Amino acid sequence: MAILEIFTAESPRLRFQEIAQKTGLPKATVFRFLRTLVTLNYIRFDPESKTYSPGARVMSLGFAVLSSLDLRDIARPYLEELSRITKQTVNLGILDNTEVVYIERVKKRRVVSSDFHIGSRLNIYLSSMGRAILAFMDHEEFNVLLNDILKNGQAVKYIGQNGERLMEIIEDVRHKGYAINDQEYFRGLRAAAAPVLNKKGMAEAAINMPVFSNMITRKELVEKYVPLLVKTAEDISMARGYSKDRTDIGALNKQGASR
Repeated sequence: MAILEIFTAESPRLRFQEIAQKTGLPKATVFRFLRTLVTLNYIRFDPESKTYSPGARVMSLGFAVLSSLDLRDIARPYLEELSRITKQTVNLGILDNTEVVYIERVKKRRVVSSDFHIGSRLNIYLSSMGRAILAFMDHEEFNVLLNDILKNGQAVKYIGQNGERLMEIIEDVRHKGYAINDQEYFRGLRAAAAPVLNKKGMAEAAINMPVFSNMITRKELVEKYVPLLVKTAEDISMARGYSKDRTDIGALNKQGASR
């Protein structure tokens, strides 16, 4: 991080000696770290000028953060309205590798509270938000992500050797347009989630509504709250440039069924 932070608009390219001086790290350490950062594409090295500069991967991280902040700004009023109408907590999450990260949360006070907050990370294959995103993401991205998930032995026990159990779940999510987690992730807590789609009709995030199982039944969650949740997700999607005229859920279902 010390190495990455020394690159600025005034100093976008630095030589090895400059990096060692600015960071105050031993040259052997700087050399080792730079080699790793170059390998991971966080830093690029120009052999002609013998300078280092930020690579494509670190740039994409920055753009992802900016995009998330923009998404938060757009989604916040919709989440607040949904929370006001339902008197329930509502969350917004985005994908980060094989996890979903909360980037916004409108919380309702409860005598009993779940221990989640902005920055909390959820398991993608068990959480309702993870399933909602998986069901409406790009085909190639899904396959890459599934391979990563299957590297986790604990995940394989739940979703099957080749992810067949997960495929059944997300096919159901595509058909219905929303995902349910019924105490699979956290005992005593069930949640519904709906995808937030970009202008291409692919999921870039999801919103969910967690409820306590001793207060709200699954039937009540599906019949009373899910329609409002799905409508809010659609409104946010349209505010992000999604158009039903260009891509509809039915088309995505057909695409998903062919996977």
